[in-house]
Amino acid sequence: MEGKHPMRKSASAVIICLCLSAAPLLAQGYPSVRVGGSSLRANGQIAQGYQYTGSCPVDLKFGWGVIPNAPTSVTYRFSRSDGGHSARSFMADLPQPNRSTPLYDDWRLGANTPQFADFHGWVNLIIEGPNHLENKINFTLHCQ
Repeated sequence: MEGKHPMRKSASAVIICLCLSAAPLLAQGYPSVRVGGSSLRANGQIAQGYQYTGSCPVDLKFGWGVIPNAPTSVTYRFSRSDGGHSARSFMADLPQPNRSTPLYDDWRLGANTPQFADFHGWVNLIIEGPNHLENKINFTLHCQ
């Protein structure tokens, strides 16, 4: 019987070798990212508690620290509480594992009108790959 199927043993040996060589890759998993933190700057100053009180319009800079588990690239976009969103996706290289890379979105917003006297909004970072992830920054404006 052994003489009839010599390919079975060699094919099995090849499959075992391939599986063993792939084991370290599987143990590491696929590249993925997480958000390590976020921030909001208003006119260049950190907005404590994601709140701004002052003159408007105001230049807002939303920031997220994205951390990969392995070197990878990330594809992302933004959406906003006013219905605005990125017209296209962006890409950033994350060359070092476990090191934060900042991603930013800018928004000029507000006016000295009753609508913005106590305005609550948000910006959502949508990571499309290597894994899907969303992280929303809620904020409040008090335009004077």
